Amino acid sequence: MKNKVGLLYKPGKIVLILLATILMFGSRYVAIPNLSDSGAQILGILIGGMILWLSMGVGWTSLYVMFALSTVPIVGAAKVYQTGIGNATTVLMLFCYMLAACLTKSGFARRIAISLMTNKASRKSPWNTVLFFFIACFVLGLFLPSSGSILVTLPIMDAILQEVKYSKEKKPAIGAMMTLGAIVGGQLGNGSTPISHAISIQGLGLFTTYTGGEIPFFTFCIVLIPTVTICLIVYWLIAKYLWHPDVSQLANTDYDALKASIGPLSQRERWSATIYVCVIILWVLPGIMKYVSPNGLYPFFSKIHNTMPPLIGLVLLNLITLDDGKSVCSFKDALNNVNWSTIIFLGAIMALGAAVSNKDAGISEWLTSVLEPLFVSISPNMFLFLMIAIGIILTNFTSNAVAVAVMMAVAMPLAMNVYADSLSVMAVAVLTINAVQHAWATPPGTPSAAVAADYGWLDLGDMFKWGMITALVFIPIVYFVGGALTKVFCA
Repeated sequence: MKNKVGLLYKPGKIVLILLATILMFGSRYVAIPNLSDSGAQILGILIGGMILWLSMGVGWTSLYVMFALSTVPIVGAAKVYQTGIGNATTVLMLFCYMLAACLTKSGFARRIAISLMTNKASRKSPWNTVLFFFIACFVLGLFLPSSGSILVTLPIMDAILQEVKYSKEKKPAIGAMMTLGAIVGGQLGNGSTPISHAISIQGLGLFTTYTGGEIPFFTFCIVLIPTVTICLIVYWLIAKYLWHPDVSQLANTDYDALKASIGPLSQRERWSATIYVCVIILWVLPGIMKYVSPNGLYPFFSKIHNTMPPLIGLVLLNLITLDDGKSVCSFKDALNNVNWSTIIFLGAIMALGAAVSNKDAGISEWLTSVLEPLFVSISPNMFLFLMIAIGIILTNFTSNAVAVAVMMAVAMPLAMNVYADSLSVMAVAVLTINAVQHAWATPPGTPSAAVAADYGWLDLGDMFKWGMITALVFIPIVYFVGGALTKVFCA
């Protein structure tokens, strides 16, 4: 009888919900010069959705955004779900989450991390061990979602540090440095391939929505993997020469015991790795054939849609039965690996992106006309630098999922209109998508940052200080190295 029936949120958040509601449903009645009523409402939904996502998270708020879009006359409910949940980008993310389960459930992901950390080069010095820990985080980040990779690497780090008598309660600098490095390495990996990575896939989908074109898997990777590899090495140099924690006790690490903990390679691991590698090969073949055999094999391989390789992999993982009578990775295990909140949020973002880019709404043209006076005196190179810098800074203060939506909504119309003759739209998109994944200075930036902040080795002060220093140092690296590579592969 004492339980109260009422609203869940405190007055401040209720005010934000009401404000967002007014924007999403009432903005179509506000006359905005050179913008249709439907365009005004879509713009209101974009702003209202951002308010909800930033203040309330990306759960039920995504459903509310889709409902609001359903009331826009030129959109309607059917188109919302077709361009949202039914979008190829959303479906691809679903398949990738399911596929990634084979590496984590089989134990192969942990094997990769420990193998990298116990090789001969890693054993030569404590700082080499630290470097190979970062490399392990990065390598896993290339193939697994950030939350998945950090849940593999942090327990390994935790065991090593406690074994050599570092105490989590004393918050030693080495623990903070390696924990932050786990986030940095994982996020750099996430931001350089679309494999099982929600933000990269979301950015690629938004590029298609705004431009009608596609960024090839191979092009995305060949530009960004070298770029972020340099970033990873620079973080290690920052840690070693600027942060400079005491790592001497790592010399007492029992590498042999650590290596023995993974045991012999199992049949399930072998099949999981083989199928995963085959999926990656099918993803990159179209891009490779474009350069190797443009008039021969490329027309055939170009027909491989991005959703097809993981779908084939998932079927094989369930069809192939091992000695224990079970499949390589059961459908139930794969389905349980899906982050459904991310899938729904991605669907809402895709539907919102489709509505913003709808020519009948006229938002892209209106946004260009509003922003053009601000950017007309800014050179193309400075514009590209600003998109990277703003993206990297913004993502450290808000969810990178929200950051990519905001940055692409601004960058794409300007790149397609104001800078169409001087910059490659694809180059702007690739570097912007990467920039918004440099999120490690605050817990809200990405799930891996939230996990690491609560793990016990890293306090929020060090996280923000060294995270922001790292992020700011990476801005010119992404601009110069990434920009140079886009001139070759995104022309």
